[in-house]
Amino acid sequence: MITVERIHDGIAKSLNTISELVATMAEAGDNAAQAEANYKTEFAKQRLAYRALNQKATVGQVDDHATEACADLYLAYLIAQNRLTTTREALRAAQSRLDGLRSLLSSIKAATN
Repeated sequence: MITVERIHDGIAKSLNTISELVATMAEAGDNAAQAEANYKTEFAKQRLAYRALNQKATVGQVDDHATEACADLYLAYLIAQNRLTTTREALRAAQSRLDGLRSLLSSIKAATN
């Protein structure tokens, strides 16, 4: 049975969840930014190094070499971006749940008045 007390408990839990997710999202954002910087920096270094050693290399060859050399960093970057996206979506879901609980509480209060 839905009671005001259970809704209050749900709201409190949702607020705690949101607070935790905000902290997680901040960390995930930092990790994603660092992973992106690491990947892009190394990719540029690999392009420059390959071009310096292979003066007649095509753009495609240079890019292929840099892509191969940075595959692990690129994967780490994608994983970090996914973690950020997933955390952002979890935060939105928690906010929606909180909104639903608040609406339910308002409806119950209006019905009892």
